[in-house]
Amino acid sequence: MPADGAEPVVIPADLWQRPEMRTALTNRDIGHVFRLVRQYAGISQTRIGVAVGFSQGKVSEYMQGKAQVTALDVFERIAEGLHMPDPARMILGLAPRILTGVPLPPTPIPTRDGTPASSLLSVEQVVIGSRQPDDACDVDALTLAWIVGRLDAHVNRRTMLLIAAGLTAEAASPVTDPWERLTRALAGPQVLDEDTVEHLETRTIGFHRLEYELPASALYQGLTSHLNELSSLLHGAPERFRRRLAATAGEAATLASWLAWDLKRPAQSASFDRVSALAAKESGHPIIQACTHAYRSYAREGRAALETVRQAQQFLPAHGDDATRAWLLCLEAEHLATMGDRQAAERLRQAEEAFDRARPHRERAWTRFLDAGRMAAFQLSVHVRLSDEQQVSAAGQHALSSVDEDGDHKRIAVIYADVAQAQFQIGDISTGVTYARRALDAAQRTESTWGLQHLGNVEKALASQQDPAARELLGDLIFTRRTLGSSPA
Repeated sequence: MPADGAEPVVIPADLWQRPEMRTALTNRDIGHVFRLVRQYAGISQTRIGVAVGFSQGKVSEYMQGKAQVTALDVFERIAEGLHMPDPARMILGLAPRILTGVPLPPTPIPTRDGTPASSLLSVEQVVIGSRQPDDACDVDALTLAWIVGRLDAHVNRRTMLLIAAGLTAEAASPVTDPWERLTRALAGPQVLDEDTVEHLETRTIGFHRLEYELPASALYQGLTSHLNELSSLLHGAPERFRRRLAATAGEAATLASWLAWDLKRPAQSASFDRVSALAAKESGHPIIQACTHAYRSYAREGRAALETVRQAQQFLPAHGDDATRAWLLCLEAEHLATMGDRQAAERLRQAEEAFDRARPHRERAWTRFLDAGRMAAFQLSVHVRLSDEQQVSAAGQHALSSVDEDGDHKRIAVIYADVAQAQFQIGDISTGVTYARRALDAAQRTESTWGLQHLGNVEKALASQQDPAARELLGDLIFTRRTLGSSPA
């Protein structure tokens, strides 16, 4: 017989469904998880330790509350060692194992009331099925945003869709608990609690992350519902929660303004801008206004766009918030480069320095998009507009190396559009057409007119070409631009 520590860990499946286990996973309280495993599965501290790579003494420290797990790789190791099922992994804030090749059964995605949001969407259909990936529009965006907001790692489009497709009614039930708590709180003397505030903050982060991958039309209704909930709670909120709720409302309102503009609803966009300004003042976070102005700059051109970015920079603190600082400097560099101003190179250098100091995944809800790949896209864009052939070559290779075909398609559209423009500048029409076609496909997939803006110069270059492939692409570009319009995305 094997020694105690070598015996395989077998945990009853129903243990992961127990309310106290769900609470422990939601709170990321590993000590509580270990206590429940010992209590209900009869597994000793030694066996738990062997399974998850800890000493018996370390397991004991966690179980007694003397130590806490905070590192993502440790959470992952524990989940693997305990053979945690995917619903439990997602409650803990980890991606489901389907991403590493362990499939889930096809399961319709539930809404908060338990009914299927789409009877046709399943794991197989998301990965290889006949429907388009944008079936994610059918998903309950509020639930999905909360889950995605909890994940520590970058979430690309395929990951997000697989998480959505992997949701089961059982997995969704703990996600709805905050709504049940919220209903009880609103009906009683205690209006809200810490869990509810954290839930709303996490969901705001999730909406910002989903915006990288999904069209505005897929998110707008869910985001406005989220803002309605925040609005209700702000009335009579205790002072200890009011500033946090106001900051969360401001971060959500900036995104709502961006999406409303993209959906050709300028009046609603302007209203959300006013909300974000009020929220910035109420919360004591003026940097929310920096995000609002940065988004607004995408809707403008030339000198007006540059001035809007510079207005945004006025809301930056003297120190800190380096991810937002880097983003604004990149935008300023792009606009300067478009106007042929060589100061663009200096602004780009400053942006790179700020990015080196930044912690995008820890600063603001809107800064999580700024990774090395997005910085590479900005670098390429600036050098292409400055017609700096030497820098374009290196920047192009760097940007292309960051492309993940399952990743941020709005960024992919921009990178491919700029690479195409660079190819046209050096006279390689065939390669330029190839990359421009890829850029157009990515822009169409996410309805991203931001990508189409970068294709504007490509369209001009194609106008003088007689090559059949170039003429066909030009026609597709014109048709798509007329269909999607020219607002930012």
